[in-house]
Amino acid sequence: MKIVFPDGAACINRDSDLEPLRELGEVVVYDNLPTEKSDLIERVCDADAIILDYSRLTADILAECGRLKVVCFLGIGYKDYIDVEEATRRNISVNYTPDYGSTSVAEHTLALMLALARHLLRSYNSTREGRWEPSSFKGIELKAKTIGIVGLGPIGIDMVRLALGIGMKVIAWTRSPDDRRRALGLEMVKLDELFMKADVVSLHLAHNRETEGMIDRELLNSMKKDAMFINTARAALVDNEALIELLREGKIAGAAVDVFETEPVPTDHPLLHLENVVLTPHIGFNTSEAGSNQLNMAIENLKAYLRGKKRNAVN
Repeated sequence: MKIVFPDGAACINRDSDLEPLRELGEVVVYDNLPTEKSDLIERVCDADAIILDYSRLTADILAECGRLKVVCFLGIGYKDYIDVEEATRRNISVNYTPDYGSTSVAEHTLALMLALARHLLRSYNSTREGRWEPSSFKGIELKAKTIGIVGLGPIGIDMVRLALGIGMKVIAWTRSPDDRRRALGLEMVKLDELFMKADVVSLHLAHNRETEGMIDRELLNSMKKDAMFINTARAALVDNEALIELLREGKIAGAAVDVFETEPVPTDHPLLHLENVVLTPHIGFNTSEAGSNQLNMAIENLKAYLRGKKRNAVN
């Protein structure tokens, strides 16, 4: 069996991490992204298994992979990267790694929230540039403030833990309430009520047809003027034009964003030119611990496939 990592492998912390895969067959790791489609095809055309990170396996690329039996996607949003319908038609099994980095993303969200509340980036830049402006950066305490958590999947639930840990009041909305979520003892509210009441809105929804554009202009307009908005989920969930307008006009206090419609972010993106934002380059998931979880789950998924079992399979 030939197992190929075609587009880098941030999940590999050390070479020994690959030993369980080497027991299954030849392992080929490319340490950079393919430069173009032909480059990707050359890397994967004779693979039996692909462990995929950022590249897109479209129908025409899958057509070039005559030996391919299984794709293990490193992450959650496999639909954006793999033509699952075509893979199914070609009898290629697709699996993914759910809940590999919930704590990492939640902790990054907390860091963004603190950075906004205490103007960390602006004050750092001011100090670095030789100015001394302590009176210009009056922050707020988060203790006793209300955080509205949108989405109670694994990341949202971990965010509840962190917010309660610093003394915040938590209100929440989720698409699929169940007994496990009710057991958290949270105040569950309607989505429009959450946006109106929260001092901080933190977005933790999966991106799909039902959620695309769900955070619309009306919801954003209903936020308090001193509220903050944080998105470490997906850009496509949000009316980003409306968000930018509100930030420009000072109708909400600030926003922290880790995800964008186009990545890398174009240099003329309006968010890059606003002072009341904190931006990071889609790194919420990027910790050594999350990477180890990803790789270990992918390995177990592949082993299960070879035993004729399904583990985290999507087709």
